[in-house]
Amino acid sequence: MKNSKFAFLFLFVTGCYTAQAQINFPSQQKTDEGKPLYEMEFSPRLKLNGYLNLGGNDMNSQSINLNSADPYNPIDQKNAGFNMYQTQLAWKTTYNGFSKGPLVTYVEAQWWGAPGAGGNLQLRVAYVDYNHWHIGQDWTFFGNGVPSWYNTLDWEGPNSGTWARHLQVKYYNDFGTDKSWKFEGGVETSSEYLKIAGGVTPGQFSVDPIVAFTKKLHDQTGFLRLAVMGRTLRYEKDTNANAMTMGWGVNANYKTMLNEKSYFMAQAVVGSGIGGSYTLSGALFGNGGAGNMYDAIYDQNGNFKTVPIYGGSAGVEYYFGEKKRLHSNLVVGYTTMTYNALPISLVNSKVINDNSTADFVTNNSNSNTRIALPSATINAMYDITKNFLIGLEYDTGAKQIINTNTQTSTVNRIALGMMVGF
Repeated sequence: MKNSKFAFLFLFVTGCYTAQAQINFPSQQKTDEGKPLYEMEFSPRLKLNGYLNLGGNDMNSQSINLNSADPYNPIDQKNAGFNMYQTQLAWKTTYNGFSKGPLVTYVEAQWWGAPGAGGNLQLRVAYVDYNHWHIGQDWTFFGNGVPSWYNTLDWEGPNSGTWARHLQVKYYNDFGTDKSWKFEGGVETSSEYLKIAGGVTPGQFSVDPIVAFTKKLHDQTGFLRLAVMGRTLRYEKDTNANAMTMGWGVNANYKTMLNEKSYFMAQAVVGSGIGGSYTLSGALFGNGGAGNMYDAIYDQNGNFKTVPIYGGSAGVEYYFGEKKRLHSNLVVGYTTMTYNALPISLVNSKVINDNSTADFVTNNSNSNTRIALPSATINAMYDITKNFLIGLEYDTGAKQIINTNTQTSTVNRIALGMMVGF
């Protein structure tokens, strides 16, 4: 029995270290330029996810979920646990036999589930990329995907982060004399994430046009990016008739090196009718009720209204010492949504969860209610090897319901993690 335990430990440690880099399978056949005819890369990505919820957060969430906080019925319970459900597998194949460039296919999956649920294998990303065309499920290019992620253990990041995954078709190309500009244009479909409160959600014609421009900065170590989008939203106008309105959004990303040991990143979004479908927190946390970020609502008179949203975040990462193995991040964010309906309507449609004494309805009279989600994260990370990282992080924030009066519930969470192979 002891031998089997040592064997398992040896295999686990060996697996961790071999996962530090992608496993490559190059073809023996060559192109005319001498490149392998095809290349395959398998990338196991292990993540140990530890957490300590100190109050305010949904007990079943693997991440901090500010919108799950309940100001009129505060969540006081605390819990802690560890799991490996954010472990991922990625497979990339590159075929170099075409004259117009490589044909790339990429598939990425992860185990994801509430603590104790055992995890479920989920498709994250699956696309084909060839000759400036990108087709498949990927991070929305309304946001900027992986290059704009903050380096935090909590992967959900600020609630304003436009990091949802959608099916998309886009064309991209670099331009300018130095090729420092990049254009992206195409469409995405997001209807499966659409969240409407207080009434019927008819079938959607979900084809959302998006255009983005990126300017590379500082020898490509930084960038400035602006994206605009539109989307159609169908709703029930009368009992037997549907109508259509437009949602829209503008998103900006910025990154710059401050010095050889630190960099700064920022993100901002403004729009209406997009909060539940194009922000990661909106798309990910969608179990219904007051924990949702909604795209649109029906008010007390049955009128359909898109939900305005704006928000932003900023972060700094600093590396210590000559070897730069120890590094730390500070990230702050703010998101707000405005629901233009009377308090009683928002309670009836479950956008707001009132308490047993109906304090929200009784003490508030404005016909619009804002939900504000401020947040802050600070962490310390240590790179044991190039792709073997351990870290400790503190995440805090709040959910504020703002009408005639303001009611607030704070969220506090400690994260402890190990990531191998990223």
